[in-house]
Amino acid sequence: MAVLKAARTAQTLLSAEFSWTVADTMLDINGASTGFATAAAHTVEPIALPPGAVVQGGELVVTTAFDGTTYAVIVGDSVTADRYLATADRKAAARTPLVPTGRVSLGENIRLTITPTGTTAAGAGTLRIFYTIVGRAIEVQAT
Repeated sequence: MAVLKAARTAQTLLSAEFSWTVADTMLDINGASTGFATAAAHTVEPIALPPGAVVQGGELVVTTAFDGTTYAVIVGDSVTADRYLATADRKAAARTPLVPTGRVSLGENIRLTITPTGTTAAGAGTLRIFYTIVGRAIEVQAT
């Protein structure tokens, strides 16, 4: 049996952010160029997390409403497509918190799956991920 000691180290919360508009394009997970207004499901990996990362929270913020019929968004990773946010119509300007799961990443990128329907000529969003890295220490706290 191990003799445990109290933790005396701490780390700051890290964050990563990805913003897009319907006018933007990006390579999808298959290497094809896709637009954020394209009326079909497409998946991109906009945020790379290091091995040992644990998502502590985050948010999907629709800063300018998407004007199509629907604008379904899913946030996950290559293992579980909807790990942090299940599919729903996110076309209205709003902030939706992500659901942290406590899973320790093996280095999978964050995936964003978007399925617009109808003609989408306007809209913008931001995805923010807040995370820590297992075993990382930034400072030693006094005892």
